[in-house]
Formats: sequence, C-alpha cells, structure tokens
Amino acid sequence: MEFLNLEAQILDLLKYLGIKNFRLAKEINEMPVDIAFVEGTPTNREEIIKLLKIRKGSHILVALGSCASTGGVPALVNTLRKREAMDVYDGEPPEIPIDPKPLDYYVDVDYRLYGCPFSKDELIELITDIIIGKNYRDKEYSVCVECSLRENGCLLEQGLLCLGPITRGGCNALCTANGKPCLGCRGPYEDANIKAHIKVLLDMGFSKEEVMEALSLFSYEKFKEVIAWLKEE
Repeated sequence: MEFLNLEAQILDLLKYLGIKNFRLAKEINEMPVDIAFVEGTPTNREEIIKLLKIRKGSHILVALGSCASTGGVPALVNTLRKREAMDVYDGEPPEIPIDPKPLDYYVDVDYRLYGCPFSKDELIELITDIIIGKNYRDKEYSVCVECSLRENGCLLEQGLLCLGPITRGGCNALCTANGKPCLGCRGPYEDANIKAHIKVLLDMGFSKEEVMEALSLFSYEKFKEVIAWLKEE
C-alpha cells in the first residue's frame, strides 16, 4: 500500500516499470518478475514455500520493512535452525514448528528497506537506482547523526532508553524528533558499538532485563549474541 501512497511519484516510476503481481490491487497476477518486494516474514510451512517460489521467480528480491529485514516483532521467538529451513530447496519442508525469521534466513536477499514502516523516500531511491543500474547502499550511520542534523535534543540525556546511537539511520529521526525514544526498528548499522551502548544504558540505571527487552523488540536475530553476552555479565 505504500506504493499507492507514492501518489504522483508512482506515475513517474511506472514509465519504466510495470506491476505484474500485486494481489491487493490486481485480479490477475503473473510470475516471474524482475523485482519482487516481500513484506513480512514466513510464520508457517506454506509461507516458506511461497517465499521460495518468489525467490526462484524473481531476478531481484527486496525485503520490505522490519519484519522482512530483521524479523521484526514476530521474531521474538526463534528456535528454527537455518539448515532445517534451507532443506526445503531440495524437497518438501519438514513438519516442524516455524518461528518468524528475517527473509535472509530462508533465501538470498538482494536489498533491504528497513523500518516500521519503511521510508518511502528510500523506496524511491532504491527503485531509481535499479532503473539506472546503480547499486543501492544501506545507510551506514546511526539515527543519532540524523538527530544532530535536525538539532533534536538528546533523549539519552533526558534519561530515556533510546537505541538511536546503534540503530541504522535513514528514517530522518522521525520518532526522536517527536520526543519518542528510538526503538531500533531499523536494526543496527554495521559499525555500531553495541556493547559500549549497553554499558551506557546500564550505567544510567536501566536493568539488564530492560535493555534485553529493548534490543529484542525488533531485531532479536541481530542482537542474540550480544544478548547472550549481557546475560552472562
């Protein structure tokens, strides 16, 4: 639906791209496609099969939003092993319980649009880069950078548990600009010093449980090793 929210901008994009498969808006849908945008993450056997078919039927696969990119809120429960999921490539999926995982747990992902919701500006940037043959790059800086650019007051200094220093930018610091601490919906950026930020939060008086809950909310899969470290500290 965010595609439709692009309004006039989508008309410019449709000069270069056609929509062959859009079940919310089209009665007849076709595969294969050049680019597949997949929102959400599989939570059962049938959805894994569908995802594998989409991967095989598309040249480029884009994970759309937090659930697809990092597992999102559903990924708070995680017990499925990657090898078990990948077995479906060569046969029928095993009869095992499915726990939510990021899409790249099951298939190769070419690009990711992070966030809950993802940024429409980044969506346009990604599609434009694909059209002109340019490699789209993830933002490799923190939400704090965007807070500084917007001259937001630091919510950490106000005593709030904010994940802005370790969370990937690209959202234009929307939450923090409105006085709400960053919940980390875009996941950590590559060079984030996560352990150092955890120590800052602990020194501020937050409990281990509060910190682990915050880290787990959107990106458990990305933080599970550091969460295990925190438990042992």
